[in-house]
Amino acid sequence: MTNSENNIDKDFNINSFTLSEYRSLIRLAKDKKYKFITYDEINTKHLSPYILWRHDCDFSLNRAYKLAVIEREEGIRSTYFVNMHCEFYNVFEKTQSELIFKILDMGHMLALHFDFKYYDILNERQLDKFIQQEVVILEMMFGVKLRAFSFHNPSEYSLAFDKMKYGGLLNTYSKQFKKTIDYVSDSNGYWRYRTLAGVLENFEYRSLQVLTHPGWWQDKALPPRGRVARSIYGRANSIMCLYDKSLLISGRVNITKLI
Repeated sequence: MTNSENNIDKDFNINSFTLSEYRSLIRLAKDKKYKFITYDEINTKHLSPYILWRHDCDFSLNRAYKLAVIEREEGIRSTYFVNMHCEFYNVFEKTQSELIFKILDMGHMLALHFDFKYYDILNERQLDKFIQQEVVILEMMFGVKLRAFSFHNPSEYSLAFDKMKYGGLLNTYSKQFKKTIDYVSDSNGYWRYRTLAGVLENFEYRSLQVLTHPGWWQDKALPPRGRVARSIYGRANSIMCLYDKSLLISGRVNITKLI
């Protein structure tokens, strides 16, 4: 490894984004006596320090399922925010919706990862309307009550909508949240300002919102772009297998090359 590569890992901790490290972070939070809560518990009083453990599902529901299994094994619940307009997965596809059902069956919560840029939103009334539309669909599909939403790729403009609730859902980027609950995120596939391990080890905050993106956490260490590529190619291969299987079941010839 070159000096430049060493500096990248030192600055961004990119080698720490593995499933084993993910489990270690959960155990560290438990060792520090943090209580893991969900967004439907946010208004209750917590004498002990607490964590809102959250996932914005940007690239892969398959990786989300992997994290959900680890969390169940460690005895915690978290919240999975799904994007109805995601370019990397489709919640209406059977294999993908089945993953969400499996995550819910493990006791985790479902929330909305709202793609603000999909719409031309000019005011709060429109934001309420479009969030409510998506909430109705997700609640009907999965038979659960949604409690919160997060903005997908938040911009300065979308973050200006900082009330506590829109469309009946808690806004994870609300002004109130920012004032009362500290925040750590792995956005872009690295810890940009402070590592979660460091925050937990130093026990800096009694209330903490932890955002992780399932696509970043892999079986072995990869650079962020490599993690995205793995999610894309893995999904493409899965779809290709569905095509091959459909031809096999129907007894049709699968032509794979030109003659």
